[in-house]
Amino acid sequence: MIMDSLLEVYNNISIQQYKTDMGFKALVEGVHDNLFVIPEYQRKYRWTKDQVDELASSLIRDLPIPPIYTYRNNDGQLEILDGQQRLMSLYFYYIGKFFKSPTDSVFDYSDLEVDKASNFEAALEEKYDNIVPTKFFMTLDRKKYDISYDSLPIMLKRKVDYRTISVIEIKISQSENKDVTLHKIFTNLNNGGTRLSAQEYRNGIYPCDFSRMIISLNKNNIKWRKLYGRIDDECKDIEFLYRFCALKKYVEFDGDKFKINDYKNSVNKLIDSFAELSYKLDKNEIEHYKIRLEEFIDSLDISRKYFRRTFLLEGLFVVWEKANIGSVKFTNDICEKIYTDSIINDTQQGGTVSMTNMNKRWKRIYEIISGDGK
Repeated sequence: MIMDSLLEVYNNISIQQYKTDMGFKALVEGVHDNLFVIPEYQRKYRWTKDQVDELASSLIRDLPIPPIYTYRNNDGQLEILDGQQRLMSLYFYYIGKFFKSPTDSVFDYSDLEVDKASNFEAALEEKYDNIVPTKFFMTLDRKKYDISYDSLPIMLKRKVDYRTISVIEIKISQSENKDVTLHKIFTNLNNGGTRLSAQEYRNGIYPCDFSRMIISLNKNNIKWRKLYGRIDDECKDIEFLYRFCALKKYVEFDGDKFKINDYKNSVNKLIDSFAELSYKLDKNEIEHYKIRLEEFIDSLDISRKYFRRTFLLEGLFVVWEKANIGSVKFTNDICEKIYTDSIINDTQQGGTVSMTNMNKRWKRIYEIISGDGK
């Protein structure tokens, strides 16, 4: 009986894979002409020049290059589910350009206005002025060879042009929930290789109007950026904003005690739960979260010394959001009282995310802010 049920499930699976072996030149020209696109939930490009050299060397030496997984969107473009680091690195090799400084070889696809540019290279150069002509090298038998695409002998270049790389297109029938299925596929494919951060996974699994609001606020709120600093390559700044929203959703305060509904002593799991819920928020709910985040950020008249203390900032937000303290400006003086308070410091000695310690910490912050603390 169970076996029959399993067979029925298997027979109803409607996800198919179609493999195409594309020549190197056709592949990178597809990037150039925007046939391949990077969806919003993909992580940033962050390969180093050495990694690009290694990949180019594999291309020249005819070593295996893992396939690129794609999904065809409604505009007929192939969205990259896995392999965007490799694909973009091959493209940089093809155009003979890379980032001038090793510390700058990270860029966010969402910054590019690809649709307004004539091609992908133009979109890159419009946004980044530090992409410069670059030579690529291969080391073999302790000798270093210039293998830049434009410098290849014609016979070798022809061989490279037709070097095949597998592109796997995933097709999902109308009966499947495409968004959920694609995000699960993205997660499964990205379990290997360079590990994604927790927030990068959330971005990949739950891209939606809420996540777009958070990403925009994170990038464009001037005070938030001044406090946090440069945009984090692993989306930890975005995770901070999700953390606030999860606390807003799940924390309750009855005038005597703070608590978090269904809390399992894991802030990461709490944020995961909210991220899943955020996928279903309507426009009015999203706008409310946005307004509250902006109002809280505006209340922070503090230095980065205190901003970087997660327990402190988290406590300020919970008390501000849940304890009905009215309009208030958080200053360095208030933060110093909280930071040096012996009761709060006791909660930092272990089990910092236990509900007992969190309640104790938040109650003490509330007392200090409201004037009841000594």
